[in-house]
Amino acid sequence: MPLVLDTLKTQLEQTWLVPEGGSYPQDVNASADHFATAVSSWFAAGQAAGIPCATALARKSQLASAAAGALAAQSAQAAGTQLAMGVAAYMAGQSFPPGTASFPAAAGAAVSQMIAVFSDVDGSVSQKAQQIATACTLLASTTLVIFPIPPGPPPAPIT
Repeated sequence: MPLVLDTLKTQLEQTWLVPEGGSYPQDVNASADHFATAVSSWFAAGQAAGIPCATALARKSQLASAAAGALAAQSAQAAGTQLAMGVAAYMAGQSFPPGTASFPAAAGAAVSQMIAVFSDVDGSVSQKAQQIATACTLLASTTLVIFPIPPGPPPAPIT
C-alpha cells in the first residue's frame, strides 16, 4: 500500500493535534507519543518494491523521543528543525527486508516546512496537519531503499 498524505493528515488531526477547546495531553511526552503513533502507523503501511516496512512500529519509541525534544523546544526554529530531523532519522534505517532505507534527501526542505508550522501560531488544526503531513510525505518520498539483491525470485541459470 502506498503512503497517502491525506491518511497521515487525518491521523494527525485525530491522534495528535488538539482541536480548539480540546484538552491537551498532560505532558510533552504524552503529546510526543501521540505524534509518534500517528506517524509510525502511517509509515508502517509503506512499501518498497512491494515489500512492507518491518520496523516502523518497533521504532515508534525512537520517534516519540525525538518528538518530545522538538515539542519541548523554546523556539519555532528549534522545534521545526528537531521534529523534521527526528522524523528523517526515524525513516533512515527502516527495514524492508532485505532492504534498508537511506536518509531522506529532502530533509532540508522538510525542516523549512516544519519551522513554518511552528511559526504559524494562528493556523488551524487542519492547516497544521496538512503542512506536517506534507513534510512527512516529502521525507518518505525522498527516502531510497537499498536492496543488496533485487527483490523477487533468485536469478535462474541459463541452460
